[in-house]
Amino acid sequence: MKHLAERHIGLIGAGAIGGAVLDRLIAVGVRPDAILACEPREERRRELAERYAIRTTTIPADAAAADLVVLAMPPGAMAAVLDAIRPVVGGQVVISFAGGVPVAYIEKRLAPGTPVVRVNPNSPSLVGEGFNPVVYGRHATGAARDLADAFLGVLGRSPQIADGDMNTYTALTAVGPTYFLPVFDALIAIALEAGIDRRAAVEAVVAVARGAADLVAQRPEPPSELKLITGLRPLKDDAVAELVRDAARAGLARMVEVERGFVDNR
Repeated sequence: MKHLAERHIGLIGAGAIGGAVLDRLIAVGVRPDAILACEPREERRRELAERYAIRTTTIPADAAAADLVVLAMPPGAMAAVLDAIRPVVGGQVVISFAGGVPVAYIEKRLAPGTPVVRVNPNSPSLVGEGFNPVVYGRHATGAARDLADAFLGVLGRSPQIADGDMNTYTALTAVGPTYFLPVFDALIAIALEAGIDRRAAVEAVVAVARGAADLVAQRPEPPSELKLITGLRPLKDDAVAELVRDAARAGLARMVEVERGFVDNR
């Protein structure tokens, strides 16, 4: 955090994921006047200024004139944004959240030597508990990597992976919370129906989920065997497993499809 406190951050794209990152940065003490967010929607800019007291703009190049530039717009906007910021990006660290966009694509469209980092944060990053695999570009070394790591550390854990594995990790980790959250909703709803107050219901469900995660992490048996410890198993395991596999496959297929467009246009 000390490393970040001395830096200016430019955020390009302040939708769902960009807004979540903003929320986290302010929560850990990053100064609002050190953040400039680029967002095309006037209503959203007004909301950001009122909620976080940060500066806003509609010009990507303005936001890119910072120490750390975060690209949080949709993948479809990547080409236009890179063209817009190229004249002002030099030694800045550029961190891309855009799913399906390879590091090489970004490096090719920015000034030679620009440090580029690719990561796809998941929603637990909002509370600093994200699991966000990261790809470092060829020039993201030394002080540039230190700055990127300081930023990513605010969001959670960021193990380094190969760029070719990012689509699979996106389906597993970035999309992953959406596989679990409906289960939380269902269990909390059942508790509320039975008269348990919401706070107690959330506490119980969260505790069970954490315990199950620790069980899988600490025991050598696969989850398929660990479930046998509990006698009552009303859930149709095969149907649930297939549902999740189908969702993960669909997420991966979508990322591969998006990436193909950028690879073909390198």
